[in-house]
Amino acid sequence: MANIVADGVTTVGSFISDVHNLALQPTIARTITLGGSSVNQALTNTCRFVSLICSGGTHCHYQIGTGAQTASATTHYLKTGERITVAVPAGAHIAAIQGTGGSTTLFISELS
Repeated sequence: MANIVADGVTTVGSFISDVHNLALQPTIARTITLGGSSVNQALTNTCRFVSLICSGGTHCHYQIGTGAQTASATTHYLKTGERITVAVPAGAHIAAIQGTGGSTTLFISELS
């Protein structure tokens, strides 16, 4: 058994960890073109999960939290071509910055 907490509500049960079987639907698609400075993007207030993938360069760094965020070389790492799905708090923002290797784009799919 596992617990998931979102907006102070705890859901208890068994959850599938294979992202190919999650019962989440994409709602809003966003892209951030990354450079040498952190770029912040507000997410929809009702968004609780995002799927992230970066393209170009070799990787990017990202930071997710409530209110405006700043990414740096010491924040979360996402290698180009890898996808990650993460829970986000209400009122979340995501910031990202390119790693090495040139022009990078972060693709964000808000999920519900």
